[in-house]
Amino acid sequence: MHKKKRHILGILGGMGPEATSVLYARIIRHTVARKDQDHLDIWIDSHAGLPDRTASILAGEEEKMKSLLREDAKKLAGLGCDYLAVPCNTSHFFREVFREIPGITFIDMIVETAGYVAGRGWKKVGILATDGTVKGGLYEKALNEKGVTALYPDEADQKAVMKLIYEEIKRGEMGTLSHFAPVIQHMKQMGCEAVVLACTELSVFAENYRLTDSFYVDAMGVLAERCITLCGGSYRD
Repeated sequence: MHKKKRHILGILGGMGPEATSVLYARIIRHTVARKDQDHLDIWIDSHAGLPDRTASILAGEEEKMKSLLREDAKKLAGLGCDYLAVPCNTSHFFREVFREIPGITFIDMIVETAGYVAGRGWKKVGILATDGTVKGGLYEKALNEKGVTALYPDEADQKAVMKLIYEEIKRGEMGTLSHFAPVIQHMKQMGCEAVVLACTELSVFAENYRLTDSFYVDAMGVLAERCITLCGGSYRD
């Protein structure tokens, strides 16, 4: 029986730390394993001290952020990592730096999620993300290339999303489900066939409340599956 080639995964995290731990836990949970050695070999760099990505984008401090992310990615490549995963959607605004690091292949969470959405045949999906991700049009571009229209919350709902991310989840709270529900209702009224949880803090929120309805496309869940399969593991639901 042919054995899959094993590759080492590097996770550049800390953006935020809880989201990084959720990705790691999901990789473990969804890897078919009968013993320790069946799991992936992973290096995790939880660089919590990195400046806020959204603030850096809105302030025009992109070069400083690129430099910091580049150095972290190089460290992981130097440790022998074959693949790089970054559980922060907003940091994908700077993803060109991840693609240029020799010897390590970047797993693009946004491209992978767009492919997942298109594969379901959906034509109109909502994007729940930080202001930085929205400003960068990251998901919109990737989805449009797949023939899918991306819709965003209105101003009031976007503020509610940002409050949930920054004032609740990033502060270690569960998040207020009653504040999230109206946003989802409005997205459905706009004709969305699904919504992408395009911020890893929203992935943490979904984990907290076990939001498993197929209406929610968790970008970090897509990333976890690709990490497993690309690095030689076997994925299980």
